Amino acid sequence: MEDLSAWFHAQLTSGAEAFTWAIGQIPEERLLLAPPNELGKWSATRHVFHLLSNERRLALPNMRCWLGELFEQDNNYQEEVEWAKGHDLATLLTEFQRIRTEEIALLKQYQEEDWERFGVSPVWPDVSLRWVVTKTLQHTFEHTNNVLQMGLFWDFFGETN
Repeated sequence: MEDLSAWFHAQLTSGAEAFTWAIGQIPEERLLLAPPNELGKWSATRHVFHLLSNERRLALPNMRCWLGELFEQDNNYQEEVEWAKGHDLATLLTEFQRIRTEEIALLKQYQEEDWERFGVSPVWPDVSLRWVVTKTLQHTFEHTNNVLQMGLFWDFFGETN
């Protein structure tokens, strides 16, 4: 059987690096602007905020469930309300990297049988740890793709939202 901890370590590390690099491809004056309609509604900074929010509130706490920690979901959290408070991109990226580093550190603690065990997470009770970490990776790729499209194609579409 493949060593999933090592494989995910490499993927989560490179995924975070790619996402951060993608953000760096957006000119500073566009980081808070909504892109042209063809490229979505969110600014690059909004993508960072969302990815960080998801990892802080869902991915990391769910990964901890497989180590016996309880998951306490904040049912009152409203991402749009939190986003409206304003955020500094450098701080968001630093916090994203901190959370991702915590996720990667957890990988060493899992046993081989943990990867396919279901019913551990109260948020996603019908999934395995492999699914939770794969979802984290997929989500990173999704937002990296969105940001890279802004960096590559913004000028082809002209006006912003």
